[in-house]
Amino acid sequence: MGISTDTTGLKHIETLANQATQTLDGLIQSLEKEPSTPLSDYVPGIEQAYLRIKNDMGQSPDVLLRKIRVPACPQGPVLIACIDGLSDSQMVDQDIIAPLLQTTADPKTWDATTLTPIHISKGTQWSTITSDLASGNTLIMAPDLPFCWIVDTVKIPQRAIERPQTELSVRGPEESFNEILLTQMNQLRRRFLDKSLQFHDITIGRLQHTKVVVSYIKGVTNPDLIKTAIDRISDITIDGYANSGLISGLIRDHPHSIFPTVRATERVDVAVWRLNEGKIVILVDGDPFVLIVPAPLSDFYRTAMDYSSSWYDTSFVRLIRFTGWGLGIYLPALYIAFTEVNPSLIPSSLLIIMTGDHMGLPFPPIVEAGLMIFVIEILREAALRLPKILSTTIGTMGAIIVGTAVVKAGLVSPQIIVIMTLTALSLFSTPVYELIGSWRLMGLVMLIAAFFTGILGILIASVVMIAEFTTMSSFGAPYFTPWAPFRRSDWKDSLIRVPWTLFKTRSMVNRPLKPGMRSPRKEETSPHLHNRQQDSS
Repeated sequence: MGISTDTTGLKHIETLANQATQTLDGLIQSLEKEPSTPLSDYVPGIEQAYLRIKNDMGQSPDVLLRKIRVPACPQGPVLIACIDGLSDSQMVDQDIIAPLLQTTADPKTWDATTLTPIHISKGTQWSTITSDLASGNTLIMAPDLPFCWIVDTVKIPQRAIERPQTELSVRGPEESFNEILLTQMNQLRRRFLDKSLQFHDITIGRLQHTKVVVSYIKGVTNPDLIKTAIDRISDITIDGYANSGLISGLIRDHPHSIFPTVRATERVDVAVWRLNEGKIVILVDGDPFVLIVPAPLSDFYRTAMDYSSSWYDTSFVRLIRFTGWGLGIYLPALYIAFTEVNPSLIPSSLLIIMTGDHMGLPFPPIVEAGLMIFVIEILREAALRLPKILSTTIGTMGAIIVGTAVVKAGLVSPQIIVIMTLTALSLFSTPVYELIGSWRLMGLVMLIAAFFTGILGILIASVVMIAEFTTMSSFGAPYFTPWAPFRRSDWKDSLIRVPWTLFKTRSMVNRPLKPGMRSPRKEETSPHLHNRQQDSS
């Protein structure tokens, strides 16, 4: 009896297991036959949408969710979602909630019948919906509506448009960019007022979504240059905080070079002038500095005031800048070369004075130069970090006190104080701040080369530097133009600036589609004027 009972129980268990397996197979087959809805698609349902936003955005106190009863939706409430502080609360109340409380129109037509804001779109993917909500837009979700209304209610606080801080000028426009991308675009648009000014927006960043806009002049800027800029920016894959410095480091031609190949500026007039030349201006949301490409080396020595002053004054100032560059790079190196390695190349009287001042000093000239470089860099960093009111006073007093103290203490000679002061002032005459660091490093290289091999080392380092310039490029444009390759037409705006009557063509380094920049005046083409000029000659 016990054996038969156990056998019957086992058969019963097997029967139940077979039935459960058949039931499970049927459920799987039925699920496979029914169309499934991806979790990323928006599905009508107020409660589901409410829980989805809560799940995606977390328990953040700035996420505002409100359910309202709308006459047009008797089947259930309408869900309104926005971010407190990023969304304009007055706009949400007056332009969204107030009209919805009175409308009887079909929810599918609310963009044309009820809602008054100009920017309204439909959201069907949760990734887009939550991203727009985090950006400051307002979401409207109605029962049985197969999509979500996304209304632009973004209100971003911004500082006023101020004077440039890093690129000052005595004459000319005094307007700088601020951190808001739309304001930057409006500042450029206000100066062109023409349909040829084009903008191409790109969003980069996986966690922090940053908008980048490529601006150019259609019909002037080379399409290959536009495509190159867009492709390089689109290939950037980072998590967050894409400022202009990070972007320029990722899109430049030579990322490991100490010389910049992308120029950054905060001045609107500089960006406008470069757009007219056929260059590309890259705007970054959240950064007041815009990027200009291509940027040859000569571009870093052209300032905004160069195009607001007379040609002779601008040409003289540019020669002063290049002279300052030569002093900043070569003056300490020549001093070390003449005192340490090649004393026979200088007059005997000068050599006696230089060596006489070093009598009794504990350090050789190379150590004195290194000590003064270290002191100058400390003063520069201190003046840069302190408040503006204190930085000028401390920088001036610190330089005087330290310079006097080190001479009286017998650590350095008076000549090295004069040379290093001239070197620092010469380097600070560089118009663009990001190029000052490059020349400081090159000056250090020249100093080390002069210490080991004298004048020969300076010549070798100079040849290597020039060879590096000739092999570099900036978005396909030669970096050392117009010197290498030699372009005679581009010399009108390099070492000097010629009068405006000679500015008839754009720089060919940008390969513009429209080389002509200015049409001649009637007087310039008049035969009577030509005859009078011949008579006067």
